[in-house]
Amino acid sequence: MSASDDADLVDIEEVERRIKLLERSTPVRRAAYSSVRAHLEEAAFPRFIAWLSPRGLPAGPDARRRLEDDARVIVLETARRFEPRPSPADVEHVARVIVLDVLGTGPLQPFLDDPRVSEIMVNGPEQVRVERDGRIELTDVRFRDSNHLTHLIRKIAERMDRRVDFQSPTLDGRMPDGSRVHAILPPIALDGPVLTIRKYGAVFQQIEDLISCGSMIPEMAFYLGACVKARLNIAIGGPSASGKTTTLNVLASQVPSHERIVTIEELAELDLSRSHAHVVRLQARTDNVEKRGEVSIRDLVREALRMRADRIVVGEARGAEMLDVLQAMRCGHDGSMTTIHATSPGDLIERAVTIALFGNVGLSEASLRRTVVDSLDVLVLLARFADGQRKVVRVTEPWRDAGGEVRFNDVFVFDHTGYRDGRATGAFRRAGATRHGERFHRAGIELPPEVLGGAG
Repeated sequence: MSASDDADLVDIEEVERRIKLLERSTPVRRAAYSSVRAHLEEAAFPRFIAWLSPRGLPAGPDARRRLEDDARVIVLETARRFEPRPSPADVEHVARVIVLDVLGTGPLQPFLDDPRVSEIMVNGPEQVRVERDGRIELTDVRFRDSNHLTHLIRKIAERMDRRVDFQSPTLDGRMPDGSRVHAILPPIALDGPVLTIRKYGAVFQQIEDLISCGSMIPEMAFYLGACVKARLNIAIGGPSASGKTTTLNVLASQVPSHERIVTIEELAELDLSRSHAHVVRLQARTDNVEKRGEVSIRDLVREALRMRADRIVVGEARGAEMLDVLQAMRCGHDGSMTTIHATSPGDLIERAVTIALFGNVGLSEASLRRTVVDSLDVLVLLARFADGQRKVVRVTEPWRDAGGEVRFNDVFVFDHTGYRDGRATGAFRRAGATRHGERFHRAGIELPPEVLGGAG
């Protein structure tokens, strides 16, 4: 083989490699809900409800089994009127679905019961995806039709004392177990009702949990724990679903138990009950149908300032309340924490400046930037990788140099090197010395050299 032939072969391999990079999987048309099962369910469900109404739900540990037995009898009786006759498998499936509709959240209940599922995404009646073990997968679960899905969404809303209909087509709330629910109905949603349930992550309660799952290393945990105990102000940044609230919950658990904490959230997700007995939980409220009764995050921050709070923890700062949070951090509520949607330290600072401008207090951008940098002592940046792993990728300390320029002192960094066998690879490293060594010393906190790194 000549040298030119070798060159041609290399060129062909390069072309094939590039084509493979450009390949994408085309969407596969999913089979709709079985028409036999759909018709049987539509006919049997009202009959079962009519039979159940005067009797009420059974009680006891075997209540669900007894309810399924009763539903099976009703479905079987209904199936006898069908031609051709539904199969025993159809009868069993419909009976189970009817009971789930009565007791739980219909066909989604198995995913809510599965501890490996962290998020449920319903895009219309024929497409249900879940995030299981960090990976998004398409399931075989179907709803009968849009009305079936809409009925489920309205039932979830009723349990939260909320309403979702044509005039109020969106729902944002929290289920009794802490899971967050968001739904949008047509005509806003063009392809049918959309429902997203982010399950409450009850696994991560202590900082050791974040170490064991690989989100951080012990040295990083020791440093962040010291920052909390030394009353440094912390902002946690990252994109959506990167673990900001979970990390905030874990870091807040490091606050000494004798201190009074006030948590402020749009939807209550923080749970410090296991580590603290002196916690006041506040939740914002949207306006009602008459456009009255709204209580904003900013209102609650101002109320917290009058509640003798040692620390204020804001679930997420996304509006004019940012200015009040920054003022609280500088005026007697040091050691406070919040989260911000951001992908880098610079992005976090600029976003904080931008949303602080919503406060409309007449301060210039430069003044707000100084306020932000002077108020935030530590920035914790998280990332969610393609394989579902969530890691603290950067811990840095913002400061201003003599010329007023914003600088960042990196203390810990995660160097992402790529993917191997579909898993994100990389290594944590200590990037430099902290600038808060004196604060730790005054607080009586002695950290090992590999963590503290000496004063900056």
